[in-house]
Amino acid sequence: MITNLTIVAYHYVREIKNSKYPKIKGLEFSIFKNQLDFLERKFNIISAEQLVAYLIGEEKVIPVNPCLLTFDDGYKDHITFVHSELSKRKISGCFFPVASSIIDKVVLDVHAIQFILACTKDIKNLIKDIISKCDEYKINKRIIENVWKSTKKGIYDKKEIVFIKKILQQTIPIKNRPIIIKSLFEKYVDEPLDDFSKQLYMSSNELVSLIQDKMYIGNHTYNHYWLNTLNIKDQNIEIEKSLKFLKSIKAPIKNWIMCFPYGAYNNNTLKILKKKKCLIGLTTKSGESDLKNDNLLKLNRFDTNHFL
Repeated sequence: MITNLTIVAYHYVREIKNSKYPKIKGLEFSIFKNQLDFLERKFNIISAEQLVAYLIGEEKVIPVNPCLLTFDDGYKDHITFVHSELSKRKISGCFFPVASSIIDKVVLDVHAIQFILACTKDIKNLIKDIISKCDEYKINKRIIENVWKSTKKGIYDKKEIVFIKKILQQTIPIKNRPIIIKSLFEKYVDEPLDDFSKQLYMSSNELVSLIQDKMYIGNHTYNHYWLNTLNIKDQNIEIEKSLKFLKSIKAPIKNWIMCFPYGAYNNNTLKILKKKKCLIGLTTKSGESDLKNDNLLKLNRFDTNHFL
């Protein structure tokens, strides 16, 4: 019985260096192709359908050294670059779009912040602008100071970047957050935020084309919230609304796969998933997954940087 599974998580995959946003943190398309060469040599890349059939007992075996490729957030990159490359190699991938970005054409805060940072020439000026906005909306200065004091350097980000993300994603009240982020986005990225979603995310029709080409589309919630910060009722709404969207594009909603935004979940999340007959949950915890001994709703994933 095969028990070990390697799952790889991808986000931006694009031609970055010569693009309009050369500082966006993502994977160069050329490096992605090299990485696929490596993964194909070392592993047997399987489809979500193969994995599901194996786990529910419809298939008795899967290839040795199995590897599953996952692509989060529903970026246009995934149809422009990833889909064509996977199809060329006859590889299947798992894609996890955020329903609100497709249906409501909204740019998620986390992505708006990434482009703000990519277009910022002076981080100190950006921090000054953020603090000025906090003053404008009467956000307690002591809270901002405490966030700075408690912030540490991240794995991939220096302290100032971690601080900016914390302030814009968590500290500023939800009612003020979209206004402040929109203002910063339009200043630093110099594009109207309301129009940006069309160039950043796939459309419903593009997702349907992925399904028709044997790619898998899974649940990444409706709004990409940190699920562990929501009560059980609101978590249920997030997951159910996304399932309805998946049903509308004829994506699988039986023995389906959940990909936790930010890798965040709690016991309430797991209760909801069990009730809704979810088979697999994907976290951001790094490592190999053990299909025999691990909780299938809490499987590990390697970040693409692990294979660089």
